[in-house]
This record gives sequence, C-alpha cells and structure tokens, in this order.
Amino acid sequence: MHELKVAFLNVGHGDFVYAVTPNGATLVIDVGTGDQVVPSTFLRNVPKISELQISHPHTDHFDDIVAISKKPFLSFTCPDVAGFSDKAIGWKKGDQCKIDILRQLQQSKPSLPFLLREPNGFLYKVWPPAHVDPDDPNTASLVTILSYQGVTILCGGDLPAKGWESLLTTRKDFVAATAGTTIFKVPHHGRADGCCESLLSWMVPKLCIISDKPLEQDNKNTAATKWYEERSLGCDVVGYAGKRKVLTTRNDGSVFISIGEQGTVHIYPHTEWKN
Repeated sequence: MHELKVAFLNVGHGDFVYAVTPNGATLVIDVGTGDQVVPSTFLRNVPKISELQISHPHTDHFDDIVAISKKPFLSFTCPDVAGFSDKAIGWKKGDQCKIDILRQLQQSKPSLPFLLREPNGFLYKVWPPAHVDPDDPNTASLVTILSYQGVTILCGGDLPAKGWESLLTTRKDFVAATAGTTIFKVPHHGRADGCCESLLSWMVPKLCIISDKPLEQDNKNTAATKWYEERSLGCDVVGYAGKRKVLTTRNDGSVFISIGEQGTVHIYPHTEWKN
C-alpha cells in the first residue's frame, strides 16, 4: 500500500519534519533539536536521506546539522547563505561550527529536488520568497508543499506575513497550489509576525500545526494559537472526540500524519513514528 507519511517532531522552539514518500524516498525539512527529539538520533536507522532541506539559515532550524551532515544524502536545498553574516544566522555560543557546516554543504552538495518527483500523484514543490532582507534570515524562508491524493501540506519556515503576501501577489502557481490546503505548518512557531490574513482567507486550512515550546520568558511572543483556530475548519484527530483546529508540539507532542492511496488522512498526536 502506497502512502505519504509525515512527522512533525517535538524539538521545542525549532523545526524538524520527516517524511517518507509513497515510493519510499525520504525527506527531511530542518533539523532543529530539543530535549524530546534529536534528529540524528531519530534518523539513526534511516540509511540515507533523499532530500535534506534547511528552510532558512537560523540555527533553531539546523541545530543538529553537524551530526546530520555525516549521514548520506543525495540532495541539499537551502536558501543562499552567502548574503547573511554569521551574526545574523546564529546567536548562541557554539553556533559557529554549525554555521560553517551549513556553508560548506551549500557549496559542496547539489540541490536535486526533482529526485522526489513520482508518477503516482505525489508532489514536492518549493518556492523561494520574492524579497530577502540580508539582516533577517527569516525572510529567506523556503515555502514547501507536499501533496498526495488531493491532500496538501504547506510548510513555510519562519516566513513573515509580508513574504506570504508577496507570493500571493506575484506567483500564480503558488496561489493555485495552495488552494484548499489541508494542513498548514504555521510559520515562526506561531508568532504574530507570521500571521497572514490573506493567506489563511485564501486557503482556509483544516488543521494548523505549530512547532513551539512552553510559553516561557524567551518565547512569550508565541501567542497566536487562537488566531489560527479562528481561521481553520477543523479535522478529525486520533484520540479526540471532536474536531481539532490547531495542534502544538508544546501540548500535543510529536504529530504523525499518514495519507493513503484514496486520500484518507490519519493524524496521530503524542507519537514519534508509525510504520
């Protein structure tokens, strides 16, 4: 049985998405790390990665890059990091080695996203933002769509609202591809600067997923959960009697999604992976 499997892993304030396509290709989007899940540990039994994507050069999206870089992967996709200073990319002690590895990978590894093209209705499509601020790597966030059997999952790194607005007004293919988005991986960990009214009004997702950590002092701006709930339709989630509109890794742990050949969607919170 062919199915698309996607996991949004609980790495706290960061992102780590792992997917296996219907034909068995493996895709990783971002390798942020946390107390609950470490990407290189999670992927220890995965022999190779078909496509490794870093949505944008902020260290909470590539914290585990040193260990991950030792694993075989065929394609590496990342926005151009040459235009960003090390200071703009990382802000913690010890980030320099990670930044160096990211720069080396972009210079040495080819970007071959076409490797994930499959003749079975599966689509992997990446859009770069129209405008990038060299002082703000968030504005370089890649926007990614995973689609299978009429079910669409949209991910957008930490792209601010202005970036979404620009894509909506300049890319007709983006507008067409996002119509009726089923699951929206919310940008910037649910912070208000990623909330784009015109985007949510256009696609009206069934479910929004936010990767965040407890609302501590350094994460106090992550407070848009209600905003997304008011703009989502809701869908069935395993273990819940009513429909859910928003899941957060903070409250719901890692989230696993399977999409079957008939477009049937199963969503399992509080889990790591299901074969």
